[in-house]
Amino acid sequence: MNRVKIKKIIKIVLIGIVALSFIACENNQTTNKKEVKYTASLPMPKVNENHINKYFKLSELSSAKTDPSAATKIGYAYSEELKDYDKAIKWYKYSNSMKPTGTNSNYMCYAYQMKKDYKTAIKWCENAIELGNDEALFRMAYTYSKLKQYEKAIKYYQKSYEKAKDKITANNLGYIYQEKLNNYIEAKQWYKKTIKDKNMESFHNLSRLYHHNLKDDLKASAYSIALINNKFTKSSVLNTLQNTWNIPNETIKKGYELQLNS
Repeated sequence: MNRVKIKKIIKIVLIGIVALSFIACENNQTTNKKEVKYTASLPMPKVNENHINKYFKLSELSSAKTDPSAATKIGYAYSEELKDYDKAIKWYKYSNSMKPTGTNSNYMCYAYQMKKDYKTAIKWCENAIELGNDEALFRMAYTYSKLKQYEKAIKYYQKSYEKAKDKITANNLGYIYQEKLNNYIEAKQWYKKTIKDKNMESFHNLSRLYHHNLKDDLKASAYSIALINNKFTKSSVLNTLQNTWNIPNETIKKGYELQLNS
């Protein structure tokens, strides 16, 4: 019996040792995951004391001394909450001086876009893309479109669409092909990619494309009618079809039937 008890005691002790070893490993992992502290090469921007704990936390301001992500958050607050893009850029540059990140560069690109400094925006979008930020592909495309460099805009919109398959990108591609390059076939294909997602902007653009460019008022009516109570009121849609575009009521009726059956 004594031997049995001794074996049980040994077993319990061994289990305890194993458990302690797991705890020790976890503690070591926690220690290893301690936040890395960075040193900025730029001075930390000053803030208005009234903004603390209103637009960003005091703890974030303290962390921003050595944490680039905290500095980026403060920059984002100045950009999105206060619309102070100059101040936002100072914080983004300060964050970048600690450690360049794709997110920070993407936000910087946006801030320069809002200042209409598109050439500088491109520089930061390029940096963001190099750092693996896919959102910057869309932002780069938009910047090139503002500079009227539509082929480059298309290139980056297509790259963005390959990554995200989002309806805004497809709609923007359709718009460039329709309004800037007069390539109506490509425009139609890109608009139609978002129809399944019920993107009302693409319905609207397709109706304009069919009426103004493809001269097909039957389909123009169908896509316009689809907008009723989704983007526009019934009266505003009918006013456009009947009075602005001068489409006969019989064609509008057929367009309504086509829209129901499509």
